[in-house]
Amino acid sequence: MILGKVIGRSSTIQFKFLVEGNAKKFQYLQVLHEDNYVLAQIVEIERDIDRTVASCNILGYKDEQNILRPLRTAFEPGIEILNAEDDFIKKILDLEESKNSAYLGVLEGRDKLKVYLDLNKLLTKHVCILAKSGAGKSYTAGVLIEEILDRNIPILIIDPHGEYTSLKYPNAEDKENLVRFGIEAKNYIDQVQEYGLNAKHLKLSNQNLSPSELIHMLPSKLSSTQMGVLYSALNSLGKEINFDEIIQQLEMEEGNAKWTLINIIEYIKKLDIFSDYSTEMNELVKQNKVSIINLKGIPPEVQEVIVYKLTYDLFEARKKEEIPPFFLIVEEAHNFLPERSFGEAKSSKILRQVASEGRKFGLGMCIISQRPSRLDKSVISQASTQLISRITNPNDLKSLSSSLEGLTSETEREIKNIPVGTVMVVGLTDLPVFVDVRPRKTKHGGGAVNILDVEKVEEKEFIESKEDFEEKNNLLPLIKPKIDLNDLKVMHGSSKIKTELIPCSLLVIKDFRLLFDLTNGQIINNIEDASGEKLTAVAIDNLTSQQKNILKVAINLNEFKAADLLSESGAQFSEVYDITNILTGKGLFIKINDEYKLNDKIGWLSKLKELSFLGKIEFSDLSYDKILEKNYDIQKIKEYLSNFIDIDDEKECYLVKYSP
Repeated sequence: MILGKVIGRSSTIQFKFLVEGNAKKFQYLQVLHEDNYVLAQIVEIERDIDRTVASCNILGYKDEQNILRPLRTAFEPGIEILNAEDDFIKKILDLEESKNSAYLGVLEGRDKLKVYLDLNKLLTKHVCILAKSGAGKSYTAGVLIEEILDRNIPILIIDPHGEYTSLKYPNAEDKENLVRFGIEAKNYIDQVQEYGLNAKHLKLSNQNLSPSELIHMLPSKLSSTQMGVLYSALNSLGKEINFDEIIQQLEMEEGNAKWTLINIIEYIKKLDIFSDYSTEMNELVKQNKVSIINLKGIPPEVQEVIVYKLTYDLFEARKKEEIPPFFLIVEEAHNFLPERSFGEAKSSKILRQVASEGRKFGLGMCIISQRPSRLDKSVISQASTQLISRITNPNDLKSLSSSLEGLTSETEREIKNIPVGTVMVVGLTDLPVFVDVRPRKTKHGGGAVNILDVEKVEEKEFIESKEDFEEKNNLLPLIKPKIDLNDLKVMHGSSKIKTELIPCSLLVIKDFRLLFDLTNGQIINNIEDASGEKLTAVAIDNLTSQQKNILKVAINLNEFKAADLLSESGAQFSEVYDITNILTGKGLFIKINDEYKLNDKIGWLSKLKELSFLGKIEFSDLSYDKILEKNYDIQKIKEYLSNFIDIDDEKECYLVKYSP
């Protein structure tokens, strides 16, 4: 369809035409020029009394090698301007679907022209999602997460507001739009693992912390005097950092500066986020899994510490190829990676390092923020793709203009008017592309050949490195005996040594761990021969919640008086007296004069700490003859034990057993 003809002065990058048909701002055009069709775009339309004139930018044409080229000569006046066909736009903008592309939505005003983003480029060269509050940042991020999960790529989300748990549930409210965009509702409940105050607890490693790292993580800034006292205390201790030992050592130091330090260390200890039994990095980053770190309800200064330590440990694990390539998403990134003029967050340095070096190690990053002016500008500029929705704050707009290439004054003005549901994609082509974002499947809670060749190699890096990792690293969570296979072969001559894997579950309690053999229900206390103690469960279904509470207190005491139960339980005297008599009558307590003790049939619960497992799970590959069959359900074991002890975490693993 002819829209008009070129008028006035034109250049190799811009021209104007007299509009004869219907034309809209940002409409795509095609113009025949020297035997090639050229793609152009309307950037402004002006109308006076007798005519309408459209100002246009030229994107270029594809040569015989399918490389986008700029014009060398300007359009002649009088050349016809046509409405661009969908296939032509798709060809010039490289919107073709491929194996590793992500379906973002449709080109604005072109419902049949789907827009696909190259995942290799997104994952290796980072992406920013920027918009004012309520303009659809998290929604767009959710679309990207769905596309990435569908390709089995591990994701870890830093989620300050708990917005991403809705990935567990299908989109049941937007059926008409789902049909329009050609997709189906879906849930990712089997792929989502949430960590947080009201979910699975995240435990950060306190192993091998250096004095400087510990000081960096303290939520308060120390004076030079306090710094000296803390260094003195830490240097008096060994390499292993233990908060109780630090406090004891500080108490021995001279001067009043130690008391503030003790309060700070006590505060960190009470947060209960550091542990000798930390959450494994292999647990957080798994193929076809998304780990959501829900920071809702956690003080901002502690959030910074968590993001710093977690990102640092993940980056180190990725460098050593202990975990597969993965995608890190940081919501409200201006809080964790602020522009330097707004101060430094605890997490700033490590996130900058990931932004600059992550692509070399297969760690992609998505930065999401509603305040671009408060976000580190170097990180915005390092991202190869920006997805921008409506922004109205003048400081934020100015920040974008200074950070991004290709933003014209026209597009900068247009950012203020982007409707909800539309995103401006910067980095897909030389000029921004406006895309109507597809509905979520889940619920919403340079031109030279050499440069292009290098870019293509880099873009393959993430997907290929992920696949290489999968081929090389068929890792199992294993607990191995101290005597290895070679030692056994020497001891037993050349006889065949059978390797069996015993399915186990490691339950993490506050200050100890229990290793359960799921073939026989034993708590393993000797990993050399996989032996342990078989414990008998006592029926407690007929106990009231108050009776269970008193029983739980009694288990922690083992031997006690009624007054002990009264002070520890917080219950009323008459209630404690009655329940003590009832539990004695049921044979759970044994009364000796004015004291009580647990009956042997339930007394084992007070001795669980004696069966604590002190080893560790190692992820490695292993040739084995057989995996034994599970006969016990760990969820039922947890459900029973939870009546008496607080279980923080559970880790599936295999105990390696060698048999001559």
